[in-house]
Amino acid sequence: MTAVITQYRALTALIPDRQVSDDLFLRAVNFQAGLSYAVSGIAKAFGSSWVQGDALLEVLQTEAYGRGPAAALLRKRPGLCRALTVGTVLWETFFPFVYLLPRRQASQVLSAVKAFHVGVAAAMELPRFVWGFFGSHGAVGYVLDTRGARRTFEKTVVGVVGGVTLASALIAREKRRIAEQRRLGPKGAARLRCADGTVEYRVDRPADGAASRAVVVLECGLGQSLESWEWVAESLAQQYTVIRYHRPGYGLTTSRATSGDLLAAVLDEVGAEGEIVVVTHSIGSLSAASYVGDERFADRVGKMVVVDGTDPALLEEDRGDRRRLGKFVQAQVYTLFAAVTGIYEWAPNAVERQSGYTPDTQYSHVQFVFSPRNIVNSVREYRGMRTDDALSRLGAVGSVLVIASDEFAAQQAVLAEKLGAKIEVVHGSAHRSIIGYREHAEKVEGAIRRFMDAC
Repeated sequence: MTAVITQYRALTALIPDRQVSDDLFLRAVNFQAGLSYAVSGIAKAFGSSWVQGDALLEVLQTEAYGRGPAAALLRKRPGLCRALTVGTVLWETFFPFVYLLPRRQASQVLSAVKAFHVGVAAAMELPRFVWGFFGSHGAVGYVLDTRGARRTFEKTVVGVVGGVTLASALIAREKRRIAEQRRLGPKGAARLRCADGTVEYRVDRPADGAASRAVVVLECGLGQSLESWEWVAESLAQQYTVIRYHRPGYGLTTSRATSGDLLAAVLDEVGAEGEIVVVTHSIGSLSAASYVGDERFADRVGKMVVVDGTDPALLEEDRGDRRRLGKFVQAQVYTLFAAVTGIYEWAPNAVERQSGYTPDTQYSHVQFVFSPRNIVNSVREYRGMRTDDALSRLGAVGSVLVIASDEFAAQQAVLAEKLGAKIEVVHGSAHRSIIGYREHAEKVEGAIRRFMDAC
């Protein structure tokens, strides 16, 4: 902040008119101060340790920031630390509302913020924040005193940002609409009407009417599209009938029937007979666990491949731990914010970094993942997915292979041991890229083929 103030003064000093120069300088510093507080608060709101009140105590337990007497005093009062932690998130996030308060109350708020910085300086021995932000409060006061001016720097910036955000949101919405229209079109996935809605699915078969060696069912990961399996499905379909479908609530699937009911309906519709090999990604393993023992499939499912599967015990731990669950929900809220505002179209995101399909497929996959409806549905599925007896049901399948990404190799080794399964690791891969990058997906597909041929 000290550097920003200095740089802003140097730049605005180039303006010949002193009144204009001073006005622009003060308003720019004010805007930087308000932005710094608000962004800091919003960032903390996406950190589970801050929202749940643990962050300050954790900071004060470090060697760098917990050596002073004030820190030692606060460590003895965890309740106070928790209140200060949550309070910091709230006041920083809502700092911009100070500009709506009467001048006297606004001054009181600024005094409280000054006290906060003094407290930080005393507890964490960080006095430099005092001088940087104290210096910016004069600019905040100037803007409070000149409220009502018709044209100001703040109004210009807010107007530009608001306009850009609105345009971005509309563009993203239109792209998602186009992606959905593609799904509804002749080149999109097929849809089957069920008793309570429809199920979206896709079936790929060997070319030229060649006989299919088996039926391969691909279960998608949490919040992922049919397209996420594209590279794997493309290769397997040379010899096998490959079926993909969207579970309840995803894509064009409106039915709320169970995964087993939806899959059974699709298999009947396409006339897929014979042995079934279930291949799952991520939480798709738990979806498969709900039906592999079903009498409709029990005699047909003799092999299963789990790609970076979800360990039901770990999922239960995550859902039962307030910080882990909070971290997941916060990540989904962030994704939802990116989807609604269209930020994902302009900024790098994990979905595009860890997937590289052909242009049309990539377009459909990205728009699917950032669909607000699918994001909300992924939270519902995460919280509602059943885990009881999942391991025993998966382990009951005759032959199981676990394929792990480098990212979760250790975790998957534990899961493989629980299932009594062999494990292969795709080196250099991450959770999404293991099927999202062609080079990794080819290794997955090769492992599936070897497994099927050996059994």
